Amino acid sequence: MARGPVGRKIARAARTGGSRTRRRQTPFGYYITLVIVVLLGLATVGFSRYQAHHPASAVPPTVHDHWHAAFAFDICGKLQPAPKPNPNASQVGINTLGQGIINIQPLAGQPDTGHDATLGRFVKDYPGMELSSSTLRYPGKKVWHDGDLCGAKPGQVQVKVWNSLASSTGHVVSDPAGLLLENGQLITIAFVPAGANIPKPPSAANLLKASAATSAPVTTSTTAPGARTSTTAHGRHAKHTSTTKP
Repeated sequence: MARGPVGRKIARAARTGGSRTRRRQTPFGYYITLVIVVLLGLATVGFSRYQAHHPASAVPPTVHDHWHAAFAFDICGKLQPAPKPNPNASQVGINTLGQGIINIQPLAGQPDTGHDATLGRFVKDYPGMELSSSTLRYPGKKVWHDGDLCGAKPGQVQVKVWNSLASSTGHVVSDPAGLLLENGQLITIAFVPAGANIPKPPSAANLLKASAATSAPVTTSTTAPGARTSTTAHGRHAKHTSTTKP
């Protein structure tokens, strides 16, 4: 029996799987899913490449270390009060919680580990503090420049370092901002005339107390702490140089 016009239309619709209007609908869900998958893939590749080119530092301090160093400011022979705790202490890995102690506890994703753990990094992350080889600013005070007078004598920026609590002889560093921080270190940031006596930071007495709850107790020997004091090309101090000003 021959099909009528209606029968032929029904048969044609069955063969095409539905109406032409339905077939023309764009599968937006499919394309959105495809785009998300591609973006996630690119992000994963990018992160992997970053990790490959920026591996976590194996040179201490690492994100697993927690060190302490004592510090003080000496302006024209007068020791300044210990700076107050960092207002941004929870966001930075090298900070002070007060009492003249630098807290060195690098945070993941920040340049606070290995050779990036420097006095300059600490200063940079403390609002209002400045330090270079020729300028110094105690937080909230004026900026001192080499040549400014301390009384009748011109002063100069000097940063003196003692390797441990028991060290009797410190040394003045040539690059204050580049000073590599160490566990148990004593640091006096000074602006004084050439040849002036620079004392140890009074907060040295707080070092043992500050480190009592950490896994890295400070050393009381006259040698610098552990393998981190190596001066070989592979040590933490490979790029660290110092000099003594007259």
